[in-house]
Amino acid sequence: MTYLWQEEKGKIFYKVQTDNRLLAKKMKRRNGFHLCGFAVNDSLWIFSCQFSRPDIAKKTLKSITGKNGKIDFEGIFIYE
Repeated sequence: MTYLWQEEKGKIFYKVQTDNRLLAKKMKRRNGFHLCGFAVNDSLWIFSCQFSRPDIAKKTLKSITGKNGKIDFEGIFIYE
């Protein structure tokens, strides 16, 4: 699963968390995504990125994952 959330409402900073190795490789190659955390003994990567608007962030993650995101509690989008 892949998660997208805004660090602070109204700001341009976002985080993306995934446990999918293929998506992590895609984001490592893509400009604007920076690896800021990972799990040593498990498949988990966290990337930081910047988008000017939330709809652009959702559209970008839709193009990377190939799936529509659904909103969970408190503005976290889930891409299954």
